[in-house]
Amino acid sequence: MKKWWIILIVLAVVSLFVILIVVGKKKDTRPFNHFDFPETVMVTNGTEYEKADTLIMVLANKILGMDTVDIKVYYIPVIVQEGEMEFYGMVQQLPFGEHKYLILLNKKLSLSNLKTTLSHEFTHIDQYERGDLFVYGNMYDWKEETKSFSDVKYQDRPFEKEAMKQQGKVVKELNELLYN
Repeated sequence: MKKWWIILIVLAVVSLFVILIVVGKKKDTRPFNHFDFPETVMVTNGTEYEKADTLIMVLANKILGMDTVDIKVYYIPVIVQEGEMEFYGMVQQLPFGEHKYLILLNKKLSLSNLKTTLSHEFTHIDQYERGDLFVYGNMYDWKEETKSFSDVKYQDRPFEKEAMKQQGKVVKELNELLYN
């Protein structure tokens, strides 16, 4: 008789564990609000993130107020991820023309992490657009002060501090626009 109780308890615990995993991985399937964007707000999405286009266009046009921007989105190359730090995303201002950016994304982002990552990267785009940030090679200019990336830890770079501080506010604004 004791054996059956133990088996039932183990089955109950395993079932509860499976339910918690399934509920915890529930995807956000709410539809986004409809938006109209200028034809000059362009996104080339080379990823499988179907909602990335809309998120990027809302971030660029509705949050940053950009009427002209060309953003290319691809995955971060595997070789970049082989270092000591795993990246969720990165952005680079492209050198040919104004308002052109390349965003690289990690292949493993949930919708929630995608929103947070893009909100962080769009803080960097705002920094580029304001003229506060300029990156070239292994150097960066932040508000007219030049530093080497290797001389300053990631978390100590002033533009990263600002992006970390702002990303939560941007995600909140993004979600309000998408769902309200």
